[in-house]
Amino acid sequence: MSIIKVDTIQTTGGAGLYPARAWVNFNGTGTVAIRADGNVSSITDNTTGDYTVTLTTSMSGANYAMVFGGIGISGHSNAGAGVKISTTPATGSFVITSGNNGGAGSVGQVKDLDIVSVVTTL
Repeated sequence: MSIIKVDTIQTTGGAGLYPARAWVNFNGTGTVAIRADGNVSSITDNTTGDYTVTLTTSMSGANYAMVFGGIGISGHSNAGAGVKISTTPATGSFVITSGNNGGAGSVGQVKDLDIVSVVTTL
């Protein structure tokens, strides 16, 4: 396999492209397990709905952007699922919290999710 190394990627019109530096899709219930990933070495289940994502190669700084998603909360089929950053990100890892967002008249609670997804870019 070949490796291509460049300093800048851009469109033909000159706009910069900013690809994901890390991404992960994992099972957040029972035994936490990574389904698929790029640049993620492990997921740690800290407690209910609280996970540490550890990167294979650290970011060059801690001010990176993240996009989160989640689905499937056992016992809360009418509640929307949400994921948020729960501590200041570090260059080599970050901690996220998942749960329901208080849909269907309930108060938001920290819960394990069936599917958790995160994408980061710097």
